[in-house]
Amino acid sequence: WHDMKKYITLFHINWQNSLQYRFSLFVYIGGYSLYIGVLLYLWSAIYSEGQSVGNYTLSQLTTYYILQLMINSIIFSYVSWDVIDNIKTGNFSNFLTKPLDYYMYWFTINISGKMLEAIFIIITAGIISFFVSDYISFPEHLSTLLYFLAAVILGVILAFELDFCIGMITFWLTQVRTFKYMLQTMILFFAGAMLPLDLFPPVLTTAAEFLPFRYLVYFPISIYLGKIENPLPSFGILIIWILVFFGLSRVLMSRGIKRYEAVGA
Repeated sequence: WHDMKKYITLFHINWQNSLQYRFSLFVYIGGYSLYIGVLLYLWSAIYSEGQSVGNYTLSQLTTYYILQLMINSIIFSYVSWDVIDNIKTGNFSNFLTKPLDYYMYWFTINISGKMLEAIFIIITAGIISFFVSDYISFPEHLSTLLYFLAAVILGVILAFELDFCIGMITFWLTQVRTFKYMLQTMILFFAGAMLPLDLFPPVLTTAAEFLPFRYLVYFPISIYLGKIENPLPSFGILIIWILVFFGLSRVLMSRGIKRYEAVGA
């Protein structure tokens, strides 16, 4: 309980700090709302000409990108930038003397920030949906919504682990920021954050099926839109990926700390 109390305190402190960045969040939300409006205008023109975009109706495509707005903000973690700075500047040494697990420290920071973002994003998505309600698809069954929420929660954990692993590579890689930019773009692409994966060319769609990134965006939205009849097998694979990257996170951190201490010595 004593250890848990430390992380609850950390959660509360970071929650308070995150409140200071409300303005930047509102700017981001405003920009994305405009983006959704432009896309809706474009797609309406396309569909009015009798054309279609893959196997998506106009309402499904609109819903996909509104949900993408929510998921991109809630799921994707960016703690690796702080981890990289900690290691590069030598501030990582301070954490070695603290009675905190470095992985759990950043996991707590990430969760507290994401919960606050989620509140703002859900409110924004609700407002956008109100104005474009004629173009929104809603799930027919409560179970679909519950599966969607479960997929988002598990996606938050997987996204954090992926980002933490990238941060840990700093112990070995000099130009880690360049690597981070490249990998981040690839993750967004194969997560379905730019375009639904089933609109990709077949070779890319097949490649995406063997990568963990599809579970961050495409998988939960596909559940919501009813494009996956039985998501349970996919949930099993998602949990396996979470366990794999949790193990990898711990191994990289353990070996990284040994390397860091050896270099410091």
